[in-house]
Amino acid sequence: MATEDFGFGDLLCALDSSDWSVALRAVAQSEMRLRNSILGDPEVEQLVAKLSSLASHSKWEVRRAVANAAAHAPHSVFEGVLARLALDDNRRVRQAAEYASLRRRDSRHASTLGKQHEERINSALDNIEVRFGPIGRDAVKRVSEQIANTFARELYHEVIKLLSPLAISAERLQKHLLEANLTAEPLVEEANRIGRRVNQLRAVLDGMRAYTAQPVLSFRPEVLHELVNEAAGLAIESNSDKTSCAPIEIRVSPSIDIDASRSRLVQAFTNILLNAIESYRDVDSLNPIGVSASVEERLVTITVDDAGCGMSAEAQRDALTLFSTSKSDGTGFGLPLAVKIVESEHGGRLHIDSVKGRGTSVRILIPKHREAESR
Repeated sequence: MATEDFGFGDLLCALDSSDWSVALRAVAQSEMRLRNSILGDPEVEQLVAKLSSLASHSKWEVRRAVANAAAHAPHSVFEGVLARLALDDNRRVRQAAEYASLRRRDSRHASTLGKQHEERINSALDNIEVRFGPIGRDAVKRVSEQIANTFARELYHEVIKLLSPLAISAERLQKHLLEANLTAEPLVEEANRIGRRVNQLRAVLDGMRAYTAQPVLSFRPEVLHELVNEAAGLAIESNSDKTSCAPIEIRVSPSIDIDASRSRLVQAFTNILLNAIESYRDVDSLNPIGVSASVEERLVTITVDDAGCGMSAEAQRDALTLFSTSKSDGTGFGLPLAVKIVESEHGGRLHIDSVKGRGTSVRILIPKHREAESR
């Protein structure tokens, strides 16, 4: 049944209605208004007052709706409202109040972080303007906005791609539950399918968070062999196929040291090695993955060779593109994150050479010492 839209005056009257179903619809519409509200709006202040009084409504459905509306309003009066609803006799009302309190806390935290990010960005733009003038600042700002828009658009497509089948599974599950001859098997199948999709969505979001993170980098001399060995162990542990795994042969001299942000470079090596391990999924042989390193003047070259499935020329171009993956459970963040760590954070370069059906070679060049990078 369609729900009519109340004008503001009618909405206030509806919130006072003795018919609880009318009041419930009015609370739902008030919630939509609160989502886009700003503090100080006289109309919104009146809605807040009405909603606060409905927190004592006799119907639990109305009280729960008030809690849901409070999740999207910055008004401090709702703190006391939610505190009361958190002690409500109805379990669903209590759950809604708890969720709303968490949502408001996260919103405040996000607002604080947003201000901090904005200050950092403006500070960086100020430094660019000092070096390159207003034209340089505007050019960098435009390019960064284009990159952000592209990233947001691609992320949206990836999330929708995962949510659509999740919604279909939820509908099928609902239909199964309404069947007269209910059996457990289709329910378990749909529940498992939903679980896999949720895990994949979580992996995408975790990958996005890892890729966009701006950690404080601390560089110090590290033994390269130790970094590679640690990464190899993490890659083997992260491999989802526990039945078979190509061995990793590390041929890196313990005498090679490198200035590195340890945890970040280990992350890059782990992503590369995990990619190599997973390239053997459709390959019969398990020829070893080789990791070697050499030093030439001020550069250290690390090479990871595998005899996995390899990639076509097109796949090689896509391999370093965000969200691009040929794996059913991939996220498309692994190699791009490795490139970011190697190139943006460590001043190095990452190259991929691959032949479909024969294997892949990843070559990483990194300055041995940070001083060499700045000269």
